[in-house]
Amino acid sequence: MNPSVTDVRAPANPWMFRPSVDLLVGCGAWSLPLLALTFYLSQRDAVHMSFAFYFLGVFCNQPHYMATVYRAYRTPEDFNRYRFFTVYVTLFVILSALVVHLAPALFPWLLTFYLTWSPWHYSGQNYGISMMLARRAGAQPTRQDRNLIWWSYLASYAVWFLALHNSATPGEANLRLLPIPVDAARAGELFFLTVYVVAGGVGHTRLVRQVGLRAMAGPLTMFATQFLWFLVPELLRTTTTFEFPATYSSAGVLAFMHCAQYLWITTYYARRERAAPENFSTLRKRPAAPVFRFSSYYLILVLGGIALFVPGPWLASRVFGHDLVESFFIFSALINLHHFILDGAIWKLRDGRIARLLLGRNPPLVEPTAPSDSGSIPAPLRWLVSSTIAARAVRYGFAAGLLGVALLDQTQFWLTLKNSGPSAFALAQWFNPQDTRVYFQRAKQMAAAGQSAAAMQELRHAITINPRNAPAQHLLGELLFRSGDTEAALAHYDRMAALFQPDHVVLVNSGLLAAQRGDNAKSRERFQAALELSPHDSSLHLSLGQALESGGDVPGAITQYALFTQLHADDMTAPDVLPGYLHAGLKLAELSLRQNQRDNAISLYRRVAALARKTGRKEEAELAEFNLRELQAEP
Repeated sequence: MNPSVTDVRAPANPWMFRPSVDLLVGCGAWSLPLLALTFYLSQRDAVHMSFAFYFLGVFCNQPHYMATVYRAYRTPEDFNRYRFFTVYVTLFVILSALVVHLAPALFPWLLTFYLTWSPWHYSGQNYGISMMLARRAGAQPTRQDRNLIWWSYLASYAVWFLALHNSATPGEANLRLLPIPVDAARAGELFFLTVYVVAGGVGHTRLVRQVGLRAMAGPLTMFATQFLWFLVPELLRTTTTFEFPATYSSAGVLAFMHCAQYLWITTYYARRERAAPENFSTLRKRPAAPVFRFSSYYLILVLGGIALFVPGPWLASRVFGHDLVESFFIFSALINLHHFILDGAIWKLRDGRIARLLLGRNPPLVEPTAPSDSGSIPAPLRWLVSSTIAARAVRYGFAAGLLGVALLDQTQFWLTLKNSGPSAFALAQWFNPQDTRVYFQRAKQMAAAGQSAAAMQELRHAITINPRNAPAQHLLGELLFRSGDTEAALAHYDRMAALFQPDHVVLVNSGLLAAQRGDNAKSRERFQAALELSPHDSSLHLSLGQALESGGDVPGAITQYALFTQLHADDMTAPDVLPGYLHAGLKLAELSLRQNQRDNAISLYRRVAALARKTGRKEEAELAEFNLRELQAEP
């Protein structure tokens, strides 16, 4: 929503339903308790939490998409008014679904685009609701007021954007993130955090002066919600050990709250629209609309949401042999993008009718629209919505079929949870042999039980269905790595390097494997790439130093070992650092001798011996002392 020029008197009651509902659901006052509760529960049982949100999606997330479709396609007038979006954008989305299924290399770009746009869509909705509630409370925000508040919402999104798109973000195989330098990203986050606080504080203060603090409860709550949704996660990331996945803003509790918020406002609009006199007297007479019933409206949204999200992936999977999981993400991303575009077109407060319904107590005026031609509706569709017994039977049968498909989809998700048993996996495989979750979860259980050969067979089955299944590829690589078959493991990691974006684990493991096979050039190349990707992983300096040493580059090896000791000068005795620190010291002493730097080597051996004795590392102490005696005995 984007408030602009429409001037409507504040209603006698500025709330849309009642204060508790509007503040909790519409303004997100439930964000903090819900975020805390779901975080706590996910730490205790992440598996069942994931199913809980998948189940809730049928009754909240999916219907929220259908609410926009219902608004745009419900009447011929609306359909024609938004023809560019209802026809041409829809055809483009359908074509895109086909193209991405046929050209899977486009899938990471589609997913990245969706994940990047999603929080922008959330921010725009939050801003629109904030301005709507401010106007309903009697405030008259000027252009400057609106700009200040909009800049604050924009700045909060910018913080999230930089938190995702920077070179320190853990690599995601199916994402194409911008490699913004970490220092630049952190500086940008601090700047936009300041903009959020200052611009939002000034803008809201100006409105509070107009109507008072109590009247601005809704917009101020929404401002705090925006902070909780997009700024708190990054603050926790930078100040604690908490990590949030890239899908944080598009899945789980955040998506649930956004969708509930959307249903809150579309339900109010649908109810007001049915009650508006325009339904009874327009430029062209038509029968009165039935009284609004939430149960009927909500049932349409639930059934429509199922039709949008569930049959497509199952059809693509069962008929065309595509991975059910990837197909689900393709459809979800495209349906979301279509929703973002369509939503931006129809829910605007600059639209006089929408503004009058959402903002004021005055009845909406008749809009000068072209009269609809009901004869343009195909006869089969007119018959389908008729009250005949046969038409009603078809409608009920279609609804029952959709509910059955939804039940099947929910059952499949439940059967493929990682704590399921063999019988559940067998049933899920029978329902859909193209569901790679079955083979992956079964492989994880087999690997944990020590059945590596059987696990690798399951993983190869999953990879045959979908070579871009990153979890399956990673697990197969780890099993091959541990099996001791260096040739097969290295070949597997080489294939992964060609399929996916650079990955830390793949680069490190393939570097170690190349070193075992004596391929110093490849080993050095992989460790250098891993260090560029993860510059804060100091252990890579040890690995790269060993690779350079094996390749005969003594100065380069000395540089890497010295970097490790410099990075850990203040925490050399930490349990996870001490072995590497002593190893680096011994290597520096050994390489110093190769360069005829005897005095430096003696000094290094003395330091290593003293530190090893002090920390109880007997083996390193004896080795350093032995080499020291040998050097001191020489003339």
